Amino acid sequence: MMSGRRGCRVFVRSIGAVLGALLVLGLSVESLAQPPLGQMSGIPLPDPELPDGTITVRVIRGQVTNNVVNQEVELRQGDNVTMALTDANGRATFSMLSPGAQVQAFTELDGQSLKSQPFTAPGRGGIRVMLVGFDSDAPKLSVRSGIVTFGSDSWIQVELVEESVEVYFFLELVNLNDSPVEPAVPIVFDLPSGAQGTSVLRSSTPQAVANGPRIEVQGPFDSGTTPVHFAYILPYTDESLTISQTLPADLDSLLVSVEKWGMMDFVSSQVQRRMEVPPEGPNLSPYIVGRGPGIPAGQPWMIELMGLPHRDNLPSSVAVVVALGIFGFGIWGAVASPDTPIVAKQRRLLEARKEKLFTELVKVERQYRGEKIGSTKHMSRRQELVVRLERVYHDLDEQLTSVLLSSRPVASRSHVEHHSGTGS
Repeated sequence: MMSGRRGCRVFVRSIGAVLGALLVLGLSVESLAQPPLGQMSGIPLPDPELPDGTITVRVIRGQVTNNVVNQEVELRQGDNVTMALTDANGRATFSMLSPGAQVQAFTELDGQSLKSQPFTAPGRGGIRVMLVGFDSDAPKLSVRSGIVTFGSDSWIQVELVEESVEVYFFLELVNLNDSPVEPAVPIVFDLPSGAQGTSVLRSSTPQAVANGPRIEVQGPFDSGTTPVHFAYILPYTDESLTISQTLPADLDSLLVSVEKWGMMDFVSSQVQRRMEVPPEGPNLSPYIVGRGPGIPAGQPWMIELMGLPHRDNLPSSVAVVVALGIFGFGIWGAVASPDTPIVAKQRRLLEARKEKLFTELVKVERQYRGEKIGSTKHMSRRQELVVRLERVYHDLDEQLTSVLLSSRPVASRSHVEHHSGTGS
Protein backbone atom coordinates (compact mmCIF):
# COMPACT_ATOMS: atom_id res chain seq x y z
CA MET A 1 0.00 0.00 0.00
CA MET A 2 1.13 3.51 -0.69
CA SER A 3 2.16 5.38 2.42
CA GLY A 4 -0.56 7.68 3.77
CA ARG A 5 2.13 9.89 5.24
CA ARG A 6 3.61 10.47 1.79
CA GLY A 7 0.15 11.24 0.46
CA CYS A 8 -0.37 13.96 3.09
CA ARG A 9 3.12 15.31 2.48
CA VAL A 10 2.51 15.52 -1.26
CA PHE A 11 -0.83 17.25 -0.65
CA VAL A 12 0.67 19.91 1.62
CA ARG A 13 3.83 20.41 -0.43
CA SER A 14 2.11 20.68 -3.79
CA ILE A 15 -0.96 22.72 -2.87
CA GLY A 16 1.13 25.88 -2.54
CA ALA A 17 2.68 25.36 -5.97
CA VAL A 18 -0.66 24.57 -7.57
CA LEU A 19 -2.54 27.46 -5.99
CA GLY A 20 0.33 29.79 -6.85
CA ALA A 21 -0.12 28.93 -10.52
CA LEU A 22 -3.92 29.26 -10.64
CA LEU A 23 -4.06 32.98 -11.38
CA VAL A 24 -1.30 32.70 -13.99
CA LEU A 25 -3.26 29.95 -15.74
CA GLY A 26 -6.46 31.99 -15.52
CA LEU A 27 -8.38 29.89 -13.00
CA SER A 28 -11.13 31.80 -11.24
CA VAL A 29 -10.48 32.81 -7.65
CA GLU A 30 -14.12 31.95 -6.92
CA SER A 31 -13.14 28.28 -7.12
CA LEU A 32 -11.14 28.79 -3.92
CA ALA A 33 -14.21 29.47 -1.80
CA GLN A 34 -14.35 28.03 1.69
CA PRO A 35 -15.26 24.31 1.60
CA PRO A 36 -18.12 22.78 3.65
CA LEU A 37 -17.52 22.17 7.35
CA GLY A 38 -17.34 18.42 6.96
CA GLN A 39 -14.45 18.81 4.54
CA MET A 40 -12.59 21.16 6.93
CA SER A 41 -12.87 18.74 9.85
CA GLY A 42 -9.54 17.45 11.10
CA ILE A 43 -7.29 19.65 8.94
CA PRO A 44 -4.53 21.35 11.00
CA LEU A 45 -4.12 25.06 10.25
CA PRO A 46 -1.11 27.14 11.39
CA ASP A 47 -1.95 30.21 13.50
CA PRO A 48 0.94 32.61 14.22
CA GLU A 49 -1.31 34.55 16.64
CA LEU A 50 -1.36 31.66 19.13
CA PRO A 51 1.39 31.35 21.76
CA ASP A 52 4.37 29.28 20.67
CA GLY A 53 3.72 25.54 20.91
CA THR A 54 -0.05 25.89 21.48
CA ILE A 55 -2.64 23.62 19.87
CA THR A 56 -6.38 24.35 20.04
CA VAL A 57 -9.01 21.79 19.08
CA ARG A 58 -12.52 23.13 18.50
CA VAL A 59 -15.44 20.67 18.56
CA ILE A 60 -18.74 21.62 16.90
CA ARG A 61 -21.93 19.74 16.13
CA GLY A 62 -23.56 20.22 12.72
CA GLN A 63 -22.89 23.92 12.21
CA VAL A 64 -20.22 26.44 13.18
CA THR A 65 -22.44 28.18 15.77
CA ASN A 66 -23.11 24.94 17.67
CA ASN A 67 -20.07 24.63 19.96
CA VAL A 68 -19.74 21.49 22.09
CA VAL A 69 -18.88 22.49 25.68
CA ASN A 70 -17.14 20.31 28.31
CA GLN A 71 -16.24 17.75 25.65
CA GLU A 72 -13.21 15.57 26.44
CA VAL A 73 -10.53 15.82 23.73
CA GLU A 74 -7.38 13.71 23.48
CA LEU A 75 -4.08 14.74 21.92
CA ARG A 76 -2.17 11.59 21.07
CA GLN A 77 1.59 11.43 20.65
CA GLY A 78 2.45 7.78 20.06
CA ASP A 79 1.49 5.95 23.27
CA ASN A 80 1.27 9.21 25.24
CA VAL A 81 -2.21 10.74 25.56
CA THR A 82 -2.99 14.22 26.92
CA MET A 83 -6.61 15.14 27.70
CA ALA A 84 -8.38 18.51 27.97
CA LEU A 85 -12.00 19.75 28.11
CA THR A 86 -13.53 22.20 25.66
CA ASP A 87 -14.41 25.66 26.99
CA ALA A 88 -17.45 27.88 26.30
CA ASN A 89 -16.19 28.41 22.75
CA GLY A 90 -15.87 24.67 22.17
CA ARG A 91 -12.06 24.78 22.26
CA ALA A 92 -9.69 22.45 24.09
CA THR A 93 -6.21 23.97 24.52
CA PHE A 94 -2.91 22.06 24.69
CA SER A 95 0.55 23.45 25.35
CA MET A 96 3.23 21.24 23.80
CA LEU A 97 6.68 20.93 25.37
CA SER A 98 8.25 18.93 22.52
CA PRO A 99 7.97 20.74 19.17
CA GLY A 100 8.44 18.53 16.12
CA ALA A 101 6.55 15.55 17.57
CA GLN A 102 3.85 13.86 15.47
CA VAL A 103 0.45 14.31 17.16
CA GLN A 104 -3.23 13.68 16.41
CA ALA A 105 -6.41 15.07 18.00
CA PHE A 106 -9.27 12.71 18.85
CA THR A 107 -12.72 12.81 20.47
CA GLU A 108 -15.93 10.74 20.71
CA LEU A 109 -19.10 12.72 19.96
CA ASP A 110 -22.59 11.16 19.90
CA GLY A 111 -21.09 7.77 19.07
CA GLN A 112 -18.95 9.25 16.29
CA SER A 113 -15.15 8.94 16.34
CA LEU A 114 -13.71 12.25 15.23
CA LYS A 115 -9.98 12.62 14.63
CA SER A 116 -7.64 15.01 12.91
CA GLN A 117 -4.97 14.32 10.35
CA PRO A 118 -1.57 13.58 11.96
CA PHE A 119 0.50 16.77 12.15
CA THR A 120 3.72 18.13 13.60
CA ALA A 121 3.58 19.99 16.91
CA PRO A 122 4.64 23.61 16.29
CA GLY A 123 7.73 25.27 17.67
CA ARG A 124 6.74 28.83 16.80
CA GLY A 125 3.14 29.97 16.70
CA GLY A 126 0.33 27.47 17.12
CA ILE A 127 -2.00 25.08 15.32
CA ARG A 128 -5.82 25.24 15.12
CA VAL A 129 -7.90 22.13 14.45
CA MET A 130 -11.68 21.79 14.13
CA LEU A 131 -13.51 18.49 14.64
CA VAL A 132 -17.01 18.48 13.18
CA GLY A 133 -19.72 16.02 14.22
CA PHE A 134 -23.10 15.39 12.63
CA ASP A 135 -26.20 16.87 14.21
CA SER A 136 -28.22 13.79 15.14
CA ASP A 137 -31.34 15.94 15.76
CA ALA A 138 -31.32 17.45 12.26
CA PRO A 139 -34.13 16.25 10.01
CA LYS A 140 -33.12 13.58 7.49
CA LEU A 141 -33.46 14.59 3.85
CA SER A 142 -34.78 12.07 1.36
CA VAL A 143 -32.39 10.67 -1.25
CA ARG A 144 -33.26 11.16 -4.89
CA SER A 145 -31.65 10.38 -8.21
CA GLY A 146 -29.35 13.13 -9.40
CA ILE A 147 -26.12 14.17 -11.07
CA VAL A 148 -22.75 14.83 -9.46
CA THR A 149 -19.63 16.24 -11.09
CA PHE A 150 -15.97 16.67 -10.21
CA GLY A 151 -15.74 20.38 -9.41
CA SER A 152 -13.19 22.98 -10.44
CA ASP A 153 -11.28 22.49 -7.16
CA SER A 154 -10.18 19.06 -8.43
CA TRP A 155 -6.68 18.39 -9.67
CA ILE A 156 -4.34 15.52 -10.58
CA GLN A 157 -0.72 15.25 -9.55
CA VAL A 158 2.11 13.04 -10.82
CA GLU A 159 5.15 12.38 -8.61
CA LEU A 160 8.32 10.58 -9.72
CA VAL A 161 10.08 7.84 -7.78
CA GLU A 162 12.74 5.41 -8.97
CA GLU A 163 11.51 3.46 -12.02
CA SER A 164 7.86 4.38 -11.33
CA VAL A 165 5.43 7.29 -10.98
CA GLU A 166 2.86 7.95 -8.27
CA VAL A 167 -0.43 9.35 -9.57
CA TYR A 168 -2.55 11.32 -7.06
CA PHE A 169 -6.19 12.30 -7.65
CA PHE A 170 -7.53 15.14 -5.48
CA LEU A 171 -11.11 15.21 -6.75
CA GLU A 172 -14.02 17.12 -5.25
CA LEU A 173 -17.38 15.49 -6.01
CA VAL A 174 -20.02 18.26 -6.17
CA ASN A 175 -23.77 17.86 -5.57
CA LEU A 176 -25.55 21.13 -6.43
CA ASN A 177 -28.95 19.88 -5.20
CA ASP A 178 -30.37 20.77 -1.78
CA SER A 179 -30.74 17.08 -0.82
CA PRO A 180 -28.62 13.91 -1.07
CA VAL A 181 -28.49 12.28 -4.50
CA GLU A 182 -27.69 8.82 -5.85
CA PRO A 183 -26.17 8.98 -9.36
CA ALA A 184 -27.63 6.68 -12.01
CA VAL A 185 -24.08 5.51 -12.87
CA PRO A 186 -21.91 4.29 -9.94
CA ILE A 187 -18.81 6.36 -9.18
CA VAL A 188 -16.16 3.72 -9.92
CA PHE A 189 -12.59 4.21 -11.16
CA ASP A 190 -11.16 1.25 -13.09
CA LEU A 191 -7.42 1.78 -12.69
CA PRO A 192 -4.91 1.42 -15.56
CA SER A 193 -3.29 -1.94 -16.26
CA GLY A 194 -0.18 -2.37 -14.13
CA ALA A 195 -1.33 -0.02 -11.35
CA GLN A 196 0.08 -1.00 -7.96
CA GLY A 197 -0.13 0.19 -4.35
CA THR A 198 -3.65 1.55 -4.73
CA SER A 199 -4.73 3.51 -1.65
CA VAL A 200 -7.38 5.97 -0.49
CA LEU A 201 -5.77 9.01 1.17
CA ARG A 202 -6.64 10.13 4.70
CA SER A 203 -8.09 13.39 3.41
CA SER A 204 -10.70 11.48 1.40
CA THR A 205 -14.29 10.66 2.31
CA PRO A 206 -14.79 7.25 3.97
CA GLN A 207 -17.23 6.52 1.16
CA ALA A 208 -14.24 5.88 -1.13
CA VAL A 209 -12.85 2.34 -0.87
CA ALA A 210 -9.97 0.63 -2.70
CA ASN A 211 -11.19 -2.71 -4.06
CA GLY A 212 -8.43 -4.47 -5.98
CA PRO A 213 -7.82 -2.73 -9.33
CA ARG A 214 -10.54 -0.13 -8.76
CA ILE A 215 -11.71 2.70 -6.51
CA GLU A 216 -15.41 2.54 -5.55
CA VAL A 217 -17.21 5.57 -4.09
CA GLN A 218 -20.45 4.63 -2.37
CA GLY A 219 -23.47 6.96 -2.56
CA PRO A 220 -25.63 8.73 -1.75
CA PHE A 221 -23.79 12.06 -1.79
CA ASP A 222 -24.83 14.93 0.45
CA SER A 223 -25.43 18.42 -0.83
CA GLY A 224 -22.13 20.26 -1.31
CA THR A 225 -18.70 18.76 -1.80
CA THR A 226 -17.42 15.25 -1.08
CA PRO A 227 -13.60 14.81 -1.26
CA VAL A 228 -12.44 11.76 -3.25
CA HIS A 229 -8.66 11.49 -2.84
CA PHE A 230 -6.75 8.39 -3.93
CA ALA A 231 -3.46 7.35 -5.50
CA TYR A 232 -1.69 4.51 -7.25
CA ILE A 233 1.78 3.61 -8.58
CA LEU A 234 2.66 2.90 -12.22
CA PRO A 235 6.07 1.29 -12.92
CA TYR A 236 7.90 2.04 -16.16
CA THR A 237 10.96 0.62 -17.98
CA ASP A 238 11.43 3.13 -20.79
CA GLU A 239 12.00 6.87 -21.12
CA SER A 240 8.30 7.47 -21.85
CA LEU A 241 5.02 6.48 -20.19
CA THR A 242 1.40 7.12 -21.15
CA ILE A 243 -1.14 7.42 -18.32
CA SER A 244 -4.82 7.05 -19.12
CA GLN A 245 -7.60 7.16 -16.49
CA THR A 246 -11.29 7.08 -17.39
CA LEU A 247 -13.47 9.37 -15.25
CA PRO A 248 -16.90 8.15 -14.00
CA ALA A 249 -18.37 11.69 -13.81
CA ASP A 250 -17.93 14.98 -15.66
CA LEU A 251 -14.78 16.90 -14.72
CA ASP A 252 -15.62 20.63 -14.79
CA SER A 253 -12.06 21.70 -15.66
CA LEU A 254 -8.67 19.99 -15.83
CA LEU A 255 -5.78 21.00 -13.58
CA VAL A 256 -2.68 18.78 -13.51
CA SER A 257 0.76 19.19 -11.94
CA VAL A 258 3.75 17.01 -12.80
CA GLU A 259 6.99 16.80 -10.81
CA LYS A 260 9.93 17.46 -13.14
CA TRP A 261 13.25 15.60 -13.00
CA GLY A 262 16.04 16.82 -15.28
CA MET A 263 14.88 17.19 -18.90
CA MET A 264 11.59 15.39 -18.25
CA ASP A 265 8.44 16.86 -19.83
CA PHE A 266 4.87 15.89 -20.66
CA VAL A 267 2.40 16.33 -23.52
CA SER A 268 -1.39 16.13 -23.47
CA SER A 269 -3.95 17.22 -26.03
CA GLN A 270 -6.25 18.09 -23.10
CA VAL A 271 -3.87 20.75 -21.69
CA GLN A 272 -4.22 24.19 -23.26
CA ARG A 273 -2.08 26.32 -20.94
CA ARG A 274 0.94 25.36 -18.88
CA MET A 275 3.74 26.86 -16.83
CA GLU A 276 6.75 25.69 -14.77
CA VAL A 277 6.69 26.38 -11.03
CA PRO A 278 10.18 26.63 -9.45
CA PRO A 279 11.03 24.45 -6.42
CA GLU A 280 10.05 25.78 -2.99
CA GLY A 281 13.22 24.51 -1.28
CA PRO A 282 16.79 23.28 -1.97
CA ASN A 283 15.85 19.58 -1.92
CA LEU A 284 12.58 19.86 -3.85
CA SER A 285 11.83 19.58 -7.56
CA PRO A 286 10.08 22.03 -9.87
CA TYR A 287 6.57 21.32 -11.15
CA ILE A 288 4.93 21.72 -14.54
CA VAL A 289 1.33 22.85 -14.05
CA GLY A 290 -1.18 22.57 -16.88
CA ARG A 291 -4.80 23.58 -17.30
CA GLY A 292 -7.44 22.51 -19.80
CA PRO A 293 -11.20 22.31 -20.41
CA GLY A 294 -13.55 19.83 -18.79
CA ILE A 295 -13.61 16.12 -19.58
CA PRO A 296 -16.98 14.34 -20.03
CA ALA A 297 -17.89 11.27 -18.00
CA GLY A 298 -16.69 8.04 -19.58
CA GLN A 299 -13.79 9.79 -21.35
CA PRO A 300 -10.16 9.22 -20.28
CA TRP A 301 -7.75 11.77 -18.92
CA MET A 302 -4.50 11.13 -20.85
CA ILE A 303 -0.95 12.36 -20.50
CA GLU A 304 2.38 11.18 -21.93
CA LEU A 305 5.53 11.61 -19.84
CA MET A 306 8.79 11.89 -21.78
CA GLY A 307 12.45 11.91 -20.79
CA LEU A 308 11.89 9.75 -17.70
CA PRO A 309 15.06 8.68 -15.86
CA HIS A 310 15.57 4.92 -16.28
CA ARG A 311 18.27 2.27 -16.26
CA ASP A 312 19.57 0.96 -19.57
CA ASN A 313 18.81 -2.76 -19.88
CA LEU A 314 21.37 -3.32 -22.67
CA PRO A 315 24.35 -4.24 -20.39
CA SER A 316 22.31 -6.85 -18.52
CA SER A 317 21.01 -8.27 -21.81
CA VAL A 318 24.55 -8.56 -23.18
CA ALA A 319 25.66 -10.23 -19.95
CA VAL A 320 22.88 -12.79 -20.26
CA VAL A 321 23.80 -13.55 -23.90
CA VAL A 322 27.48 -13.95 -23.00
CA ALA A 323 26.59 -16.18 -20.04
CA LEU A 324 24.41 -18.38 -22.24
CA GLY A 325 27.19 -18.62 -24.78
CA ILE A 326 29.69 -19.71 -22.12
CA PHE A 327 27.12 -22.12 -20.73
CA GLY A 328 26.56 -23.68 -24.18
CA PHE A 329 30.30 -23.96 -24.79
CA GLY A 330 30.69 -25.70 -21.46
CA ILE A 331 27.96 -28.22 -22.30
CA TRP A 332 29.61 -28.94 -25.66
CA GLY A 333 32.92 -29.47 -23.97
CA ALA A 334 31.42 -31.83 -21.40
CA VAL A 335 29.85 -33.95 -24.13
CA ALA A 336 32.74 -33.83 -26.59
CA SER A 337 35.63 -34.70 -24.26
CA PRO A 338 36.07 -37.69 -21.95
CA ASP A 339 36.54 -36.79 -18.28
CA THR A 340 38.59 -38.69 -15.72
CA PRO A 341 36.75 -39.51 -12.46
CA ILE A 342 38.43 -36.60 -10.67
CA VAL A 343 37.63 -34.15 -13.46
CA ALA A 344 34.05 -35.40 -13.64
CA LYS A 345 33.60 -34.88 -9.89
CA GLN A 346 35.00 -31.35 -10.12
CA ARG A 347 32.64 -30.60 -13.01
CA ARG A 348 29.63 -31.88 -11.06
CA LEU A 349 30.53 -29.59 -8.15
CA LEU A 350 30.91 -26.59 -10.46
CA GLU A 351 27.62 -27.39 -12.21
CA ALA A 352 25.84 -27.66 -8.84
CA ARG A 353 27.34 -24.34 -7.72
CA LYS A 354 26.29 -22.73 -10.99
CA GLU A 355 22.69 -23.98 -10.62
CA LYS A 356 22.54 -22.68 -7.06
CA LEU A 357 23.78 -19.24 -8.10
CA PHE A 358 21.28 -19.11 -10.97
CA THR A 359 18.48 -19.97 -8.54
CA GLU A 360 19.59 -17.19 -6.20
CA LEU A 361 19.74 -14.71 -9.10
CA VAL A 362 16.19 -15.57 -10.19
CA LYS A 363 15.01 -15.27 -6.57
CA VAL A 364 16.54 -11.79 -6.22
CA GLU A 365 14.90 -10.62 -9.46
CA ARG A 366 11.50 -11.88 -8.31
CA GLN A 367 11.88 -10.20 -4.90
CA TYR A 368 12.73 -6.89 -6.59
CA ARG A 369 9.81 -7.08 -9.03
CA GLY A 370 7.51 -7.95 -6.13
CA GLU A 371 8.81 -4.88 -4.22
CA LYS A 372 10.09 -7.06 -1.37
CA ILE A 373 13.58 -5.55 -1.61
CA GLY A 374 14.75 -2.08 -2.62
CA SER A 375 16.80 -1.10 -5.65
CA THR A 376 20.05 -0.68 -3.67
CA LYS A 377 19.94 -4.18 -2.19
CA HIS A 378 18.80 -5.58 -5.55
CA MET A 379 21.73 -4.06 -7.44
CA SER A 380 24.40 -5.03 -4.88
CA ARG A 381 23.13 -8.62 -4.49
CA ARG A 382 22.70 -9.04 -8.25
CA GLN A 383 26.24 -7.79 -8.92
CA GLU A 384 27.63 -10.17 -6.30
CA LEU A 385 25.84 -13.17 -7.85
CA VAL A 386 26.92 -12.25 -11.40
CA VAL A 387 30.57 -11.99 -10.31
CA ARG A 388 30.37 -15.41 -8.63
CA LEU A 389 28.72 -16.89 -11.73
CA GLU A 390 31.51 -15.51 -13.90
CA ARG A 391 34.05 -17.27 -11.68
CA VAL A 392 32.20 -20.58 -11.99
CA TYR A 393 32.01 -20.24 -15.79
CA HIS A 394 35.71 -19.36 -15.82
CA ASP A 395 36.53 -22.51 -13.83
CA LEU A 396 34.37 -24.62 -16.15
CA ASP A 397 36.10 -23.09 -19.15
CA GLU A 398 39.56 -23.68 -17.64
CA GLN A 399 38.65 -27.29 -16.95
CA LEU A 400 37.41 -27.82 -20.50
CA THR A 401 40.58 -26.27 -21.96
CA SER A 402 42.84 -28.49 -19.85
CA VAL A 403 40.91 -31.61 -20.90
CA LEU A 404 41.13 -30.70 -24.60
CA LEU A 405 44.85 -29.94 -24.38
CA SER A 406 45.63 -33.09 -22.40
CA SER A 407 43.71 -35.25 -24.88
CA ARG A 408 45.90 -34.21 -27.85
CA PRO A 409 49.31 -35.63 -26.67
CA VAL A 410 47.71 -38.95 -25.76
CA ALA A 411 46.23 -39.30 -29.22
CA SER A 412 49.66 -38.43 -30.75
CA ARG A 413 51.54 -41.05 -28.69
CA SER A 414 49.15 -43.84 -29.58
CA HIS A 415 49.43 -42.86 -33.23
CA VAL A 416 53.26 -42.98 -33.08
CA GLU A 417 53.32 -46.32 -31.24
CA HIS A 418 50.97 -47.79 -33.82
CA HIS A 419 53.23 -46.79 -36.69
CA SER A 420 56.37 -47.90 -34.80
CA GLY A 421 54.93 -51.35 -34.20
CA THR A 422 53.99 -51.68 -37.81
CA GLY A 423 57.45 -50.70 -38.95
CA SER A 424 59.27 -53.28 -36.84
